[in-house]
Amino acid sequence: MTVSKPKMVCKTPSYLSKYIAGGTRRRTTKIAFHYTGAHDVKGINTINNWFNSINRGEQGNRYASSHFVMDLDGTIYTYIPMKRIAWTTNAANYYSIGIECATTGNDDHYTDEEYVSMVKLGAWLAQYYGLDPREDFIRHYDVTRKICPRYFVNHSDKWKQFKLDCYNYLHGKLKEKDIRNCTNGKGNSKIATKSKKEQTKATKFEIITLDKLNIRKVADWDADPVTTVKKGQHLQVIDTVDAKNGSTPMYRLESGLYITASDKYVKKV
Repeated sequence: MTVSKPKMVCKTPSYLSKYIAGGTRRRTTKIAFHYTGAHDVKGINTINNWFNSINRGEQGNRYASSHFVMDLDGTIYTYIPMKRIAWTTNAANYYSIGIECATTGNDDHYTDEEYVSMVKLGAWLAQYYGLDPREDFIRHYDVTRKICPRYFVNHSDKWKQFKLDCYNYLHGKLKEKDIRNCTNGKGNSKIATKSKKEQTKATKFEIITLDKLNIRKVADWDADPVTTVKKGQHLQVIDTVDAKNGSTPMYRLESGLYITASDKYVKKV
């Protein structure tokens, strides 16, 4: 599935001073999330009253900016061009895209409209740079231990859910209408599931094992193996699933058991 580029509003200044932008970023391996630091302040205000002031040199020798700014109404603003370095994530500036997010409430959570836009932007950026949201999305906190973004630092389970929402949206498992804002008590997003008949018809194929491999009863890398298979064994696959406690997916076999889907250990016949 291809994720469409979400609608964006350009707020890039006509002149980028050294206080808000560096040179060309040669690699992008992380997407870094931040919060603007004061709840119920619009994202556009952060641009107009803070970043633009820094750009004009009105804040002394302060350096700060971001590639994107998310607003409470769901608007996505572009600020520093993606190819340039933004002064947003300290040591990670040279390999990351920075996203500043406005927040609401005393706990600095996100509005429904903003959360949906965050998921759409995150998924599109992951697609653009070939990244896995579950592994390659970071918080400012992960680089500096600064409490930023505050809500996701204080609620690491919701941070994990947000990354999973981005991953599922990227891979077509989550539709926009089913995205739920996990930061305001409305529960988690609903993943559309196919019937077993649909899954079998769409994905059934045969694999051969390239090594002696473990078989598990559930799609969980921490689960104990229930049996093993020898190298060169042919097996029927009826589905590919995301496995718990690891980034490598698993194949669900016709027997109902699970085996690795890594092409290092199995290949399609």
